[in-house]
Amino acid sequence: MIKTVRQSANSKTGPIAVTYRAGASNVFSTCPRTCPLNPQPAAAAGEIDRGYLAALRRAVPHNGRAWTYSHFPAAKLPKPKAGETVINFSADTLAAALKARKLGRPTTLTLAAGAEIPKRIDDVRFVRCPAEVSEITCSSCGDGAPLCARGDRDFVVTFTAHGSQARRVGTDEPGGCYGTGGHVALQWRATSRTGATNDAAALATFAASLPPGSFLRHHVVGDIGAPA
Repeated sequence: MIKTVRQSANSKTGPIAVTYRAGASNVFSTCPRTCPLNPQPAAAAGEIDRGYLAALRRAVPHNGRAWTYSHFPAAKLPKPKAGETVINFSADTLAAALKARKLGRPTTLTLAAGAEIPKRIDDVRFVRCPAEVSEITCSSCGDGAPLCARGDRDFVVTFTAHGSQARRVGTDEPGGCYGTGGHVALQWRATSRTGATNDAAALATFAASLPPGSFLRHHVVGDIGAPA
Protein backbone atom coordinates (compact mmCIF):
# COMPACT_ATOMS: atom_id res chain seq x y z
CA MET A 1 0.00 0.00 0.00
CA ILE A 2 1.35 3.42 -0.90
CA LYS A 3 0.28 6.95 -0.05
CA THR A 4 1.51 9.85 -2.18
CA VAL A 5 1.65 13.50 -1.13
CA ARG A 6 2.42 16.19 -3.68
CA GLN A 7 3.52 18.78 -1.11
CA SER A 8 4.50 17.70 2.37
CA ALA A 9 3.76 19.84 5.41
CA ASN A 10 6.60 18.16 7.31
CA SER A 11 8.92 20.75 8.86
CA LYS A 12 12.04 18.69 8.11
CA THR A 13 11.42 17.83 4.48
CA GLY A 14 9.88 21.17 3.54
CA PRO A 15 7.28 21.47 0.75
CA ILE A 16 8.37 18.58 -1.45
CA ALA A 17 6.64 15.45 -2.73
CA VAL A 18 6.78 12.44 -0.40
CA THR A 19 5.40 8.92 -0.11
CA TYR A 20 4.51 6.50 2.67
CA ARG A 21 4.53 2.71 2.23
CA ALA A 22 2.90 0.07 4.43
CA GLY A 23 1.39 -3.38 4.27
CA ALA A 24 -2.35 -3.87 4.30
CA SER A 25 -2.20 -5.99 7.45
CA ASN A 26 0.62 -4.24 9.30
CA VAL A 27 2.49 -0.98 8.77
CA PHE A 28 5.83 -2.73 9.34
CA SER A 29 5.30 -5.42 6.70
CA THR A 30 7.37 -3.62 4.03
CA CYS A 31 10.26 -3.21 6.49
CA PRO A 32 12.95 -5.90 6.87
CA ARG A 33 12.76 -8.37 9.73
CA THR A 34 16.41 -7.68 10.43
CA CYS A 35 15.97 -3.96 11.14
CA PRO A 36 16.99 -3.38 14.78
CA LEU A 37 14.51 -0.50 15.07
CA ASN A 38 11.53 -2.63 14.06
CA PRO A 39 9.42 -3.50 17.13
CA GLN A 40 7.37 -6.08 15.18
CA PRO A 41 9.85 -8.24 13.20
CA ALA A 42 7.42 -11.16 12.99
CA ALA A 43 5.14 -9.03 10.81
CA ALA A 44 7.94 -7.69 8.61
CA ALA A 45 9.26 -8.66 5.18
CA GLY A 46 11.87 -11.32 4.56
CA GLU A 47 12.68 -10.32 0.99
CA ILE A 48 12.83 -7.24 -1.22
CA ASP A 49 9.88 -6.65 -3.54
CA ARG A 50 11.78 -6.73 -6.84
CA GLY A 51 8.92 -5.42 -8.95
CA TYR A 52 8.39 -2.48 -6.64
CA LEU A 53 12.13 -1.83 -6.43
CA ALA A 54 12.34 -1.58 -10.21
CA ALA A 55 9.52 0.98 -10.23
CA LEU A 56 11.10 2.89 -7.35
CA ARG A 57 14.41 3.23 -9.16
CA ARG A 58 12.65 4.80 -12.14
CA ALA A 59 10.35 7.03 -10.07
CA VAL A 60 12.21 10.33 -10.49
CA PRO A 61 10.49 13.57 -11.57
CA HIS A 62 11.64 14.87 -14.96
CA ASN A 63 14.89 16.78 -14.42
CA GLY A 64 14.35 16.37 -10.68
CA ARG A 65 15.78 14.32 -7.86
CA ALA A 66 14.48 11.41 -5.82
CA TRP A 67 15.89 9.55 -2.86
CA THR A 68 14.96 7.18 -0.06
CA TYR A 69 16.42 5.05 2.75
CA SER A 70 16.39 1.31 3.36
CA HIS A 71 17.23 -0.95 6.29
CA PHE A 72 17.70 -3.98 4.07
CA PRO A 73 21.35 -5.17 4.00
CA ALA A 74 23.56 -2.85 1.98
CA ALA A 75 24.78 -5.66 -0.25
CA LYS A 76 21.20 -6.27 -1.40
CA LEU A 77 20.64 -2.66 -2.43
CA PRO A 78 21.42 -1.45 -5.96
CA LYS A 79 24.40 0.77 -6.58
CA PRO A 80 23.38 4.28 -7.62
CA LYS A 81 22.94 5.13 -11.28
CA ALA A 82 22.55 8.58 -12.81
CA GLY A 83 18.92 9.54 -13.28
CA GLU A 84 17.60 6.96 -10.82
CA THR A 85 16.28 7.22 -7.28
CA VAL A 86 19.17 7.22 -4.80
CA ILE A 87 18.60 4.40 -2.30
CA ASN A 88 20.57 5.09 0.85
CA PHE A 89 21.52 2.26 3.16
CA SER A 90 20.34 3.34 6.61
CA ALA A 91 22.93 2.20 9.16
CA ASP A 92 22.52 2.13 12.92
CA THR A 93 26.14 1.43 13.83
CA LEU A 94 29.47 2.84 12.71
CA ALA A 95 30.62 -0.61 11.64
CA ALA A 96 27.61 -1.07 9.37
CA ALA A 97 28.07 2.40 7.86
CA LEU A 98 31.74 1.79 7.07
CA LYS A 99 30.98 -1.60 5.52
CA ALA A 100 28.28 -0.09 3.30
CA ARG A 101 30.62 2.62 2.09
CA LYS A 102 33.19 0.01 1.13
CA LEU A 103 30.47 -1.68 -0.91
CA GLY A 104 29.88 1.57 -2.77
CA ARG A 105 26.40 2.28 -1.40
CA PRO A 106 25.20 5.77 -0.45
CA THR A 107 24.97 5.57 3.33
CA THR A 108 23.36 7.33 6.26
CA LEU A 109 23.95 6.69 9.95
CA THR A 110 21.51 7.26 12.81
CA LEU A 111 23.10 7.69 16.22
CA ALA A 112 21.59 7.86 19.68
CA ALA A 113 20.91 11.29 21.09
CA GLY A 114 24.07 12.58 22.76
CA ALA A 115 26.38 10.23 20.88
CA GLU A 116 29.60 11.71 19.55
CA ILE A 117 29.40 12.28 15.81
CA PRO A 118 32.68 11.38 14.11
CA LYS A 119 34.24 13.66 11.52
CA ARG A 120 36.29 11.00 9.76
CA ILE A 121 37.17 7.35 10.24
CA ASP A 122 39.93 6.01 8.02
CA ASP A 123 39.11 7.57 4.63
CA VAL A 124 35.37 8.00 5.25
CA ARG A 125 33.94 11.41 6.13
CA PHE A 126 30.78 11.89 8.21
CA VAL A 127 28.57 14.94 7.60
CA ARG A 128 25.67 15.80 9.86
CA CYS A 129 22.26 16.42 8.30
CA PRO A 130 22.06 20.23 7.85
CA ALA A 131 18.44 20.25 9.07
CA GLU A 132 19.66 19.27 12.55
CA VAL A 133 21.83 22.33 12.97
CA SER A 134 20.03 25.01 10.93
CA GLU A 135 16.69 25.93 9.39
CA ILE A 136 17.57 24.09 6.18
CA THR A 137 15.04 21.51 4.98
CA CYS A 138 15.30 18.80 2.33
CA SER A 139 13.78 21.29 -0.11
CA SER A 140 16.64 23.76 0.43
CA CYS A 141 19.49 21.36 1.21
CA GLY A 142 22.63 21.36 -0.91
CA ASP A 143 21.74 24.32 -3.13
CA GLY A 144 19.47 22.20 -5.29
CA ALA A 145 21.27 18.92 -4.70
CA PRO A 146 20.18 17.49 -1.32
CA LEU A 147 22.98 15.53 0.34
CA CYS A 148 20.95 12.32 0.55
CA ALA A 149 20.05 12.61 -3.16
CA ARG A 150 23.71 12.48 -4.23
CA GLY A 151 24.42 8.94 -5.26
CA ASP A 152 28.09 9.60 -5.94
CA ARG A 153 28.91 11.29 -2.65
CA ASP A 154 32.02 10.23 -0.73
CA PHE A 155 30.65 10.82 2.77
CA VAL A 156 28.10 9.37 5.20
CA VAL A 157 25.19 11.59 6.22
CA THR A 158 24.51 11.34 9.96
CA PHE A 159 21.25 11.81 11.85
CA THR A 160 20.39 11.96 15.52
CA ALA A 161 17.67 9.56 16.62
CA HIS A 162 14.31 11.26 17.01
CA GLY A 163 10.70 10.43 17.76
CA SER A 164 8.98 8.98 20.80
CA GLN A 165 11.12 5.81 20.73
CA ALA A 166 14.48 7.55 20.18
CA ARG A 167 15.81 6.45 23.57
CA ARG A 168 15.91 2.86 22.30
CA VAL A 169 18.30 3.60 19.44
CA GLY A 170 21.81 2.38 20.23
CA THR A 171 20.60 0.10 23.04
CA ASP A 172 19.71 -3.59 23.31
CA GLU A 173 16.06 -2.65 23.76
CA PRO A 174 14.03 -3.54 20.64
CA GLY A 175 12.38 -0.75 18.70
CA GLY A 176 13.36 2.86 18.12
CA CYS A 177 11.56 3.55 14.83
CA TYR A 178 10.39 7.16 14.63
CA GLY A 179 7.33 6.00 12.67
CA THR A 180 5.67 4.60 15.81
CA GLY A 181 4.46 7.93 17.14
CA GLY A 182 3.15 11.37 16.32
CA HIS A 183 1.88 12.67 12.97
CA VAL A 184 4.07 10.24 11.03
CA ALA A 185 2.39 7.28 12.71
CA LEU A 186 -1.05 8.66 11.83
CA GLN A 187 -0.08 8.98 8.17
CA TRP A 188 1.46 5.52 8.18
CA ARG A 189 -1.63 3.87 9.65
CA ALA A 190 -3.79 5.71 7.12
CA THR A 191 -1.57 4.34 4.35
CA SER A 192 -2.20 0.81 5.57
CA ARG A 193 -5.96 1.37 5.40
CA THR A 194 -6.47 3.51 2.30
CA GLY A 195 -3.26 3.57 0.26
CA ALA A 196 -3.07 2.42 -3.35
CA THR A 197 -2.84 -1.36 -3.58
CA ASN A 198 -0.66 -1.52 -6.72
CA ASP A 199 2.37 0.22 -5.26
CA ALA A 200 4.54 0.11 -8.37
CA ALA A 201 1.90 1.42 -10.78
CA ALA A 202 0.71 4.15 -8.40
CA LEU A 203 4.28 5.30 -7.77
CA ALA A 204 5.11 5.48 -11.47
CA THR A 205 2.01 7.55 -12.18
CA PHE A 206 2.71 9.87 -9.25
CA ALA A 207 6.34 10.55 -10.17
CA ALA A 208 5.41 11.26 -13.79
CA SER A 209 2.76 13.76 -12.66
CA LEU A 210 5.14 15.96 -10.68
CA PRO A 211 6.40 19.24 -12.16
CA PRO A 212 9.83 19.14 -13.86
CA GLY A 213 12.67 19.73 -11.43
CA SER A 214 10.70 18.45 -8.42
CA PHE A 215 12.18 16.69 -5.40
CA LEU A 216 10.63 13.38 -4.31
CA ARG A 217 11.43 11.80 -0.96
CA HIS A 218 10.23 8.21 -1.07
CA HIS A 219 9.11 6.43 2.10
CA VAL A 220 8.90 8.90 4.95
CA VAL A 221 8.21 5.57 6.59
CA GLY A 222 8.16 2.13 5.04
CA ASP A 223 10.69 0.24 2.95
CA ILE A 224 11.12 -1.89 -0.16
CA GLY A 225 10.11 -5.23 1.29
CA ALA A 226 7.52 -7.63 -0.15
CA PRO A 227 4.61 -7.77 2.30
CA ALA A 228 3.62 -11.29 3.34
